[in-house]
Amino acid sequence: MSNVHIMLGSPDHRQRSMPPMKEQDHYIGVDRGALLLAQNNYSIDLSLGDFDSITDDEKKIIEKVSNKIISFEPEKDDTDAELSLVYATEIFEAEQIILYGWSGGRLDHLLSIIMIVLQPRFEGIIAKLSFVNQTNTVSFYLPGSYTLYKEQDKKYCSFIGLTALSNLTLDDSFKYTLDKESFEYPIALISNEFVMEKGTASFDKGLIAFIQSKD
Repeated sequence: MSNVHIMLGSPDHRQRSMPPMKEQDHYIGVDRGALLLAQNNYSIDLSLGDFDSITDDEKKIIEKVSNKIISFEPEKDDTDAELSLVYATEIFEAEQIILYGWSGGRLDHLLSIIMIVLQPRFEGIIAKLSFVNQTNTVSFYLPGSYTLYKEQDKKYCSFIGLTALSNLTLDDSFKYTLDKESFEYPIALISNEFVMEKGTASFDKGLIAFIQSKD
């Protein structure tokens, strides 16, 4: 099964990562993110957005390398990022859906992207979804028990409770452990560390963003 790589249009080139080029994978460019893919010689399966941040000449560059383009009016109910997830799930059978170009720029844009996973319509893809930039990898977990693997270039890991959490347990593979701790409010448990190459985390209720980071 293939992965879907979605490039958003963050203006922060210092934090932006580019997806790997794999023949079996699919690539979606969102607004200026489509131009970034085109300029870096990606074959784009789908480009979408209101394209209000690019010129007519830049739009022509996108059109040359895109299999399909869907344009929207700037005034709409969904953000371009939300629409990219809607179409990613409708068109492709994806093992993973990975977002790039999501950090930097406007804070309201960043918060709207992080909070996408709180929308009931995207609950079915939470386990497939991750956000990647130069210094962070963000993945999301619903209740259960998970084996988490350390990324070799990342020192820190954080457990961000996006909702209340019940019975969160972190085993001794982490520097800071927990034993069935519950929190009645969203909480950021930051700057933990792996002490082994993998660790186990479990919880009974809530939604967690697990972030691996480096300075």
